[in-house]
Amino acid sequence: MVTASLRLLRQGSGCRLPSGWAGMSPWLRAGKSVMSSGSAQLSMIHPEPGERAEALLNDAVLRLLLEQATEALVLVDATGRVLAFNGEASRQFRMSRPERVEHGWLPGCAWVRAEDPSLPLEISPLTRGLAGEWVKDARWGLRRPDGTVVVLRGSVVPLGVRDGRAEGALLRAREETPARLDAASAARLLAEAGALLSGALDAEERMEPLLRLLVPAVADAGVFYLGPPGEPARAVAAAHASPERHCLLVEWLRGQPTDALVPGGLPPVPGTGGARRLRLTEAHPDAASSDAAPHLAGMLELHCYLGVPLVARGRVIGSLALFRSDASHDFGIEEERLAEELARRTALSVDNARLLREAREAVRLRDEFLGIASHELKTPLTPLHLKVQLFHKKVELMAVHGQPVSAERVLETLEVVQRQVRKLTSLVDNLLDVSRITAGRLKLELEEMDLASVAAEILYRFAPSAAQINCSLELQAPLPVVGRWDRLRLEQVLTNLVSNALKYGAGKPVCVTVEAEGRNARLTVKDCGIGISARDLPRIFERFERAVSDRHYGGLGLGLYITRQIVEAFGGTVRATSEPGVGSTFVLELPRGDIPEEWLVPPAGGEPPPA
Repeated sequence: MVTASLRLLRQGSGCRLPSGWAGMSPWLRAGKSVMSSGSAQLSMIHPEPGERAEALLNDAVLRLLLEQATEALVLVDATGRVLAFNGEASRQFRMSRPERVEHGWLPGCAWVRAEDPSLPLEISPLTRGLAGEWVKDARWGLRRPDGTVVVLRGSVVPLGVRDGRAEGALLRAREETPARLDAASAARLLAEAGALLSGALDAEERMEPLLRLLVPAVADAGVFYLGPPGEPARAVAAAHASPERHCLLVEWLRGQPTDALVPGGLPPVPGTGGARRLRLTEAHPDAASSDAAPHLAGMLELHCYLGVPLVARGRVIGSLALFRSDASHDFGIEEERLAEELARRTALSVDNARLLREAREAVRLRDEFLGIASHELKTPLTPLHLKVQLFHKKVELMAVHGQPVSAERVLETLEVVQRQVRKLTSLVDNLLDVSRITAGRLKLELEEMDLASVAAEILYRFAPSAAQINCSLELQAPLPVVGRWDRLRLEQVLTNLVSNALKYGAGKPVCVTVEAEGRNARLTVKDCGIGISARDLPRIFERFERAVSDRHYGGLGLGLYITRQIVEAFGGTVRATSEPGVGSTFVLELPRGDIPEEWLVPPAGGEPPPA
């Protein structure tokens, strides 16, 4: 008769016993099975446990049954000695066969609750089996030596129970794999994601709810990253299946390095080529030995990684990173396809939200500009109209009385008209320049000239205006600085910078410095005016931007934008430094172009080289 232990092996392993097996094991052939009161008793003809163990281990057929079993099989005796430990047990427990177990605990392993791995089991399944209890169809959690946690479903059968104690125990267990996402569930998940994204004006607000659709259905944790192309991505949403570890993940992301080569950082954002699957230990093989930030796998027990890029109009704008705790369950092709589709929809929504914000901002800037432009164009027109109207009435009145028109009055009126017309012309020219720059039609007519002479001429033109506001102009240009530039555009740049300095630094000195550094020329315009705040400084060179109220200082907000565009067309740079209440300094770096080598050497006596 087949013994109870082999019957359990046969029923649980899914293997068929070959005919004639009983003849190979005389001690088993003599045994008989007794199933009563929830326990199995095994009668042996050999009284010594050591001899029974030798017979069990030396039986070739039984070994074959053990190794062909699809379940983990562990057989221990009352002393804790391991009599059988098949290959499936080695795979599931991530360890080779141990010599013995202590108090029912496998070496390096910890039995935990299946529903909450943070809570240990008070009594291990093997301990219950050795105590004579038959544990049927139970679920346990097991923390393996590598730190991963697996959920097992199985039974423990006590063997040879005498006086309430068993002479051995057999553990049968099968790893409980998470259910895969079927096609219907995946379609439902994508439908829910589409509903979330369709109503989002700010896509970033919907990132965490999107992750909650994937966690824990597809992954144990997830992170959404967003960032402009070429810049470090920032984590905008994170989720973990465990509330405690969710807080730890969020805290870790705040300080984690963006460089993938730094130990503790995440793998790099995948490119437009597609998704990337790997183990985190493969991405950072030296992380465990590093004294830098703790590695993600060690802190959160996340080992499997699936990274999917968020691609919009051919540009990577972020990524979706998914993680699993169980290193034995890598992400499959189904999860990858689902993540790619979700990433595609998310990228489209994020890009559409960005375009909507930019369109709204453009409309706001347009309306603001139209209001300012109307005001600025009307400002010179009003005195021009009044002056012409007054002069017209005066001429009619003098004609009625037969009096000649005074030449002095005519010249005064024409001077006002010319001044206001110049203002209108300057405003219109700025608008035309912006149109040319936007259309890429800004042309440069290069010729040799002395930058110091151009600066002196511009200051001479501004001298009357500076005198009216009690502002002194100073030029520091001890030597000529010759280069190839467009005179009209260069004068336009200097005019914009000097007029700005006089406008915002009225009553205080303005200093212009011209100097040469090899094949580059440097021009500095410094004022002692109201200055620019650090918050406004980065945007003053943008179109329609101002650092002060247009009500007090006027202007279209185009001067510095046109200046930057012209300087960059020369191949140079312009930068500004400022401190509120102290003043501002604008520095231009201009390449001198293709000029003779002798022009780079300062001439004797400070005379400019021949043009």
